[in-house]
Amino acid sequence: MKSLIALIFATALLCLPASAIEHDFVPQQLCCLLEPGADIEEVNSRWGTSTLYAEPDVDLYLLHAAGVQDMRLFGKLMTTDPDVHIAEPNYHMESPEAVRQMVIAVIGGTWEEFADQEAMNRIGLESAHNLTRGAGVKVAVLDTGVDFGHEAFAEQTWGWGRDYVDDDQDPSEEANGIDDDEDGFTDEGFGHGTMVAGLIALIAPEAEIMPMRVLNDEGIGTEFGVILAIVHSMGHGANVLNMSFGAPIELEIIREVLQITMIDGGFVVCGAGNSDREFPPLYPAADERTCMIAALDSLDIKAEFSDFNVEVLVSAPGVGIRSAYPGGEWGIGSGCSFATPMVAAEAALILSLHPHLHVTEIEEYIAEGVDPIYHLPENYPYVGKLGSGRINLFMGLASSQPASVEDLAEAGGLHAWPNPTDGPVSFSMAASVPGAEHVQILDLNGRLIREIRPNAQGILLWDGHDGQNNQVSTGTYWARPCGQPATRPVPILILR
Repeated sequence: MKSLIALIFATALLCLPASAIEHDFVPQQLCCLLEPGADIEEVNSRWGTSTLYAEPDVDLYLLHAAGVQDMRLFGKLMTTDPDVHIAEPNYHMESPEAVRQMVIAVIGGTWEEFADQEAMNRIGLESAHNLTRGAGVKVAVLDTGVDFGHEAFAEQTWGWGRDYVDDDQDPSEEANGIDDDEDGFTDEGFGHGTMVAGLIALIAPEAEIMPMRVLNDEGIGTEFGVILAIVHSMGHGANVLNMSFGAPIELEIIREVLQITMIDGGFVVCGAGNSDREFPPLYPAADERTCMIAALDSLDIKAEFSDFNVEVLVSAPGVGIRSAYPGGEWGIGSGCSFATPMVAAEAALILSLHPHLHVTEIEEYIAEGVDPIYHLPENYPYVGKLGSGRINLFMGLASSQPASVEDLAEAGGLHAWPNPTDGPVSFSMAASVPGAEHVQILDLNGRLIREIRPNAQGILLWDGHDGQNNQVSTGTYWARPCGQPATRPVPILILR
């Protein structure tokens, strides 16, 4: 009887008029997540479908539904099958920059101009690199691929990668010179992935990048390709996933996969979108398991194109951002896609110091380590919808005490008391740390204020003065064991 009902439904769907065909997904393809233990062949037999791609270890399949017109309805009907957990059309995913042609220009330049651009100075990159450069962390970049030969990646370590567009092992950027999506622009997505990966390589140069090509040269991919990339990147040890693309609807199977990713410790960062709107939020940025990132201009004002929402975690520079472009070129682009990798790289820096942190703890570090933006009149209409502020990498790294016993031991167990204080502050280290016999005092921008060495009694004591014996002003400072650049500083609050 079940087979007969399925056949009746499928036959009815085949008879729908051509006007029912939707163009925001791949025609006659379904993403299907089975219940554990279910048999895909039995499901195919009942629904008249066939398997195009199988990932049986996670009960995931791409199915062909020949002749079906209304794929949304067909997916809903299949989901009523006890063996089918979710079935939905294979939706298109798009880079917002490709849709709006946000790569402004391919320009000349040098690596030095790339590294010293204003946006990097504003987010405190140099100070952050005094603490860590991202070693030991894997960042999966789900995008249009990467030009591995670019000089921006000369020192880069590459991890496992794959091309889910051409279904091969080479996730290099490709351009065919054809307007495949017939939108009047040719290869408008080309270079997007290289620019995104270039920013991650600049901010977290010792992290390992895992390139996952899920978008073609038009900046378009599919839900199933993204699902596979998420599953495979996590299976190969990714700690951070950067996804600068989306769709204007919630995708149920991606939601399920993101739940598993979060449980496994994957930190997922997504761009808010470039439509200058609050609703509907772009998905998967809108998923509660990911971090939504908005874009700011050079004055820390909301970029005119950036989407905004109460779900935004933080904002980052996203206008006039310079990065690597295929063919040895340099590009300047604007879009939330270029703000997003700055936050993904920040997560890599944090994890390199504290690999035991949970996803929610990383979010807290990033959200706390910001500079204010809502005091700017132009941002008044968006209060609470651009996140907690504009990222400050150094502050994000140094925003709180170590979160675990392992981290405390790694940091040498630096303690400060009294804290807050209106006078001197003493330091102690719970464990012996070679090369850390003295302590550096830093300001909020990571500049060295003074080095504190043991006095005649062997006590580390800071009297609240700088190296020129001037009394420092009220505010927060950082204390860090010298000789341990991978150690998170301890915040010291000075009251006057």
